[in-house]
Amino acid sequence: MFATAIGAREFSLRDPMVFILYGVVLAFIVALSLYYMLSAFKRAKELGIESSKIKKVITTSATFSILPGLGIALGVVTLIGTLGIAFPAIRLSVVGSLQYETQMANGVAEGLYGSMSNMIAHGISAQDFATMAMIMTIAICSGGVEVLFFYRLYQPKIGKLMAKTTGGKKGGVNIGDLIFQVSFIGMVIGYLAMSIETLAKNVTFIDGYYNFIAVLVAMGCMYVCDVLINKANWKWLDSFSTPLSMLIAMFVVGIISFCANRYGWALSTDLSGSANEAAEAAKNAFAMIL
Repeated sequence: MFATAIGAREFSLRDPMVFILYGVVLAFIVALSLYYMLSAFKRAKELGIESSKIKKVITTSATFSILPGLGIALGVVTLIGTLGIAFPAIRLSVVGSLQYETQMANGVAEGLYGSMSNMIAHGISAQDFATMAMIMTIAICSGGVEVLFFYRLYQPKIGKLMAKTTGGKKGGVNIGDLIFQVSFIGMVIGYLAMSIETLAKNVTFIDGYYNFIAVLVAMGCMYVCDVLINKANWKWLDSFSTPLSMLIAMFVVGIISFCANRYGWALSTDLSGSANEAAEAAKNAFAMIL
């Protein structure tokens, strides 16, 4: 009887059960955070640290957590159309990352329907949701499994490698920093290549250049942030530079999208159904802002 009831339950991204599960996960994370915060507060008292300093640390930490968290919120917004609210919120607030989640979601959508817009227009089914969630989950869990079982084996070797430097006139470059920079640059080039692909295809629709415009704006914002951090000594901006650049880039693209819809600029014609509704919602949102 129970199985029959479950089988007859209609799939919906807004099913209350999904939000209940998200609430359970969120409650666990909040409880865990409060436990460690109270434990740290108690230990600080035992060490004789003044209450004013403790409160200052708490206030500063809370303040510095707001803006980086906006990047997480942006990721949730970008995935709402295909995965609803609860699942992206769980992933991005607990175990996932913005770049990975959106890339995997787009990859699955392209594999199933050719593009994300086609999937939104078609309407996501229970099978589509399960496929996307499974692929995203299995891949992201590999890191945790690897650390759990193999971290002690390779950590000492990585520690020695990270302590080494390459040759150079000014003492060389730390190999660990170099590996990170090379990996990051490779990832940036990969995303930039996908954006430049639009130019190679000679796309005539303005919405075909949204990704490319976002990349250029984000790069410009990151450069300005880097100058302010290193030249103006705005060290506090270091933690906020990435989400701030993303916010500005998405806001610029949003304004362009609003203007394109309002003034009749050339747009691709593959939008229909839910995609049209999403575009209309974005248009109305920016109309309220402007």
